Formats: sequence, structure tokens, C-alpha cells
Amino acid sequence: MSQPTIKDELNRVLDHYNLGVVRRAQRIEGGFVNDNWVIETTGGRFFLKRRHPDLRNPGIICFQHALVAHLRGMGFPAPDILPTRSGETFLKHNGEFYEIQEYIEGAPCEHVNPENFRAAAATLAHYHICVKDFAAQPTRDHSDLYDPAILAKHLTELKKTWEAERDSTLAKIVQKLESQAADLTARFAEHEHLPNLVIHGDYHCGNLLFKGNRIVGVVDYDKACWQPRILELAEALIYFASPSPGHLRHLVYPGVLECDKFASFLHHYSYGISSADNKPAQWHDSPRPIHENNRDCFPYHAILQIHEANALPDYIRCIWLSVSLQRLLEIGYRPTIALEALHEILSLGTWSAENSQQMAKICRSAIGRSG
Repeated sequence: MSQPTIKDELNRVLDHYNLGVVRRAQRIEGGFVNDNWVIETTGGRFFLKRRHPDLRNPGIICFQHALVAHLRGMGFPAPDILPTRSGETFLKHNGEFYEIQEYIEGAPCEHVNPENFRAAAATLAHYHICVKDFAAQPTRDHSDLYDPAILAKHLTELKKTWEAERDSTLAKIVQKLESQAADLTARFAEHEHLPNLVIHGDYHCGNLLFKGNRIVGVVDYDKACWQPRILELAEALIYFASPSPGHLRHLVYPGVLECDKFASFLHHYSYGISSADNKPAQWHDSPRPIHENNRDCFPYHAILQIHEANALPDYIRCIWLSVSLQRLLEIGYRPTIALEALHEILSLGTWSAENSQQMAKICRSAIGRSG
């Protein structure tokens, strides 16, 4: 007896929708967690997701779908989630969880393209404005992501892993990283009452779809959660303002941030219009503030508060160190290779600490505040 095919499985799913039967299906290989397909049916072209076992909490799925509905109601380019015949936004079938969205025709963002880069920054501001009053139950609190306590925990685990090696060089680097964690703990204690909202959680080029230089889709809300707004901006800056190619060999991060990209992204996040300052930026420079009468060029103002600008460098440093150490633990490098990786991790932490005041200054300038 022949085994069921993917097409058979998809047709059984489509029995619960009013979308016709499958003509063609192509699995998307770029997804790292869920199984995703572009399917063409007798009713059109759609995007189908079969959720990873770790992402099958009905309450969280409903939260994410409520977020998408809210965004669409605000005019944000989130994909329409298509209902089942019974009106549900997801389908539980044979122990699997499925959802079907409209298919958005578009190309991924190219952040080396200046127009794409500017649109990505402005659209993140638009997103943050749209979710400012979104009141659905948040999925988790901010301590679950990036926090100095998590960083300190990673360092404790690393020391346990290498205890038998008794490598004095490694011990010295770990000690320096512990000093970084202690410094961040003190600095984070000063960052109280930061504005929180439901962040997208995975804002990068692969989730931004373009037609020309216009964003037509922002997709993948599986990591949406309640966090400080500045955390998502820090993540976006790490992604969009990093060098390409980079010089780091053992980390997911290519290198320290480039000042011109950093300043430009903040400008377009804050105002959504081009900076009038075309001179080459250095880390000791701050971009010229855009004049007040230019703000009407973009209707979605997402002006950061000064204490957010001051917290931004600390979040960048904490993200760099936390994620890098976590990956190091997951890979299980032994001390010889780990030594090279730890040197790179320490270089990111040292650079971000040394440039903290300048990053905050550039951020304050971008939001039109002096100091």
C-alpha cells in the first residue's frame, strides 16, 4: 500500500478550508523551525505553516493571530490569516497545528540597498506605533530574553564545563566577562520604567518583503512577546548596522557596528525621512538633527525617550554577550577553540562598553534631543 504523500497531507488539511484542492506545493527551505509551504490550489496561491512541536500552544497562537489582526486593522502590511470552515485561525489535525495565510509576492529585503535599508527602519517605527495600544495578554515578560542575570548564568555554566581544564588564560577571559556582566547588572538597575510593547521579535531581512523599494509584507510573528521597545531596536541595529562581510570567525555576529549605518537606521526609525547630513560619520560625530518642520513627511512618529537612548548601548552589549555565550555552550567547544571564540566575545563587550556614551549621544541626536 502506498504511503501518503505531502500532497495528500495538504489536501486533508485543505478539506477544512474553502480554498480548493492542491495543484502544486513547494516546501520553503529557509524556515529553521516550522515546516512551511507555498501551495497553489484551485482557489489561488497561499502560504501554509505546520508548526514546530515547541510552538503549538493554542493560547500563544491566538495571541499572535490577534496581533496580526490588530496590525492589519491599523494598515500595517501583515499577512491575512485565512479562517477554517468553522472560523478558526488555525487547525489542529492529527496532532499537528496548521495555519494558512495569504501569499505575499515580494523579494526579501536587501539591507545593502539604501532604499531598502531606510524602509526597514521606518517600517519598524510604524510597527511600534501600531502596537503601542495593543492590549492582548502578553506571552512572556522581558526577563526571558536578554538580562545580565542570564549572562551571568551562562558564565557559571561555562566555568563548570571547563573546571577540569584549569586553563589560566581561559579563567582570565571569563573573569573579564564576569566584570562585564556585573557592570551590566548595575547599569540595567538604572533602566527602570522603559516603555514596553509587543515586539515583532524577529525583525530581519528575511521577514521583510519588498516590491521595488516598498515593503509589501512583514511576516513571521512566532517570536512576538512583551518586551522593552528599546530591546527590539537594539536587535535591529545589531542586524542592520553590522559590517558585511565581517571579521569575527567564531560568532553569529560579524563584527562591531558601523557608525554610518547605526546613525542612519536611528534617523529613519525616528523620523522616517532621509537625513540631510551627507558627510561621512565617525564615532565621535553625532548626526545633525532633522528639523522639526520635516517631521510631517512621515506620519508614524516613533520618538524615543532620552532614557531609552541611554539604555540602548547596554542592551546591545547584553545581547551580544548573552547570545554568543549561549551559542558557545550549545556548540560545546572545548577550551582550545573556545579561547578564540571568547576573545571575540570579549572584543564585542569591550567595544560596546567603550563606545557606550557615543552610541547614546548619536541616538539622542537622532531623536532630536541635545546632550
